[in-house]
Amino acid sequence: MQELINKLKETAGINDEQAKLSIETISKYLKDKMPKSFHSQIDNMMNGGKLSEGIKEKLIDSAVDAKEKVEDVFDEVKDKISDLFNKKKD
Repeated sequence: MQELINKLKETAGINDEQAKLSIETISKYLKDKMPKSFHSQIDNMMNGGKLSEGIKEKLIDSAVDAKEKVEDVFDEVKDKISDLFNKKKD
């Protein structure tokens, strides 16, 4: 965030505290207008990161979640098929 604070100070001619308050106000405004899923990307950008880094992390998290859900579904299907075959044997 320091990089953004310095940029604001230089561009707007304000002090550290004013720059920090401006950034916090803008961050809150953006978060109020965007879905919660974008909040971490906003924080990432305000702290000097790039939007793409935040999106990449979100995509990785989503992929991991999807993988876990698919594994759970396959486990359930496997159990049901196993139960069906066991019932037919009886």
